[in-house]
Amino acid sequence: MRHSDLTICLITDEVSPSLDEGLAFAHEEGIGTIDLRVIDGRNVLALSRGELADAAQRVRAAGLSVSCICTPLLKWSPPGKTARTEGDQFGFDLGDRTPRDVYAQAFAAAEILGARNLRVFSYLAYDDYGLDDLREPVEDLLQLAEKFDMKVHVENEGVCNIAGLAELEAAMTTYRHPRLRALPDIANAYRSSQPPSAADLARLLPFTDILHIKDYSNAARRFVAVGEGDIPIATLLAATLPTHEAPLTLTIETHASSEPVATTRRSISGLRRMVDFIRLA
Repeated sequence: MRHSDLTICLITDEVSPSLDEGLAFAHEEGIGTIDLRVIDGRNVLALSRGELADAAQRVRAAGLSVSCICTPLLKWSPPGKTARTEGDQFGFDLGDRTPRDVYAQAFAAAEILGARNLRVFSYLAYDDYGLDDLREPVEDLLQLAEKFDMKVHVENEGVCNIAGLAELEAAMTTYRHPRLRALPDIANAYRSSQPPSAADLARLLPFTDILHIKDYSNAARRFVAVGEGDIPIATLLAATLPTHEAPLTLTIETHASSEPVATTRRSISGLRRMVDFIRLA
């Protein structure tokens, strides 16, 4: 891998619920690619086509591009299952809509916003989960991915059935498809008591285009700027990226409960320092 193969990205609502404030921040920090989840305080999937088109125009006017729509797809319970806990859906409510209707809406929204990637989950965790439970939604999503020429990225999340990198790898090897990708979140795995080794991450990287980056302080019991917590991000990246042979996007997902602008700014600096010290071609 070369340094030019790495792209640093951020989710705008980690800075502010205001899209314009998030775009201005990205421009100030020299970031050209963003992910979208909340636009002006509302989930992307709550916006009309006109509102999405307006947001897309604002992104273009700022000289930026959208990489991924961080959807809440499959962050709910399937029929007949009861979740052990709920997760933050960032203002999304499935309501009385069918999942397939929302899948189609998500791909249409991504197309309007110029994104080629959608983040999804693995259902909120429930008893007796089996990997085959994901077969129907994965097949539905992949049909739409083919239609819209996009990719679907499954993220590991503590409140969901796939919480660690080993479970994420199992999903990728079971449902092998060029449009189905892993979206590893190292901090999520640590917070789920499944800390990955460098070998775990290295096995998953061939299935990966995007990594979510955030840090956590055990002493403070909160998320902190990248490089200021206990997650060994630098060690894992240094051990795995030099032998990785494909482009990779490192997306900052700060999760700061206070001072999001300052924390995200320090996270960008911290991540850039880590990347600069990695010996790449």
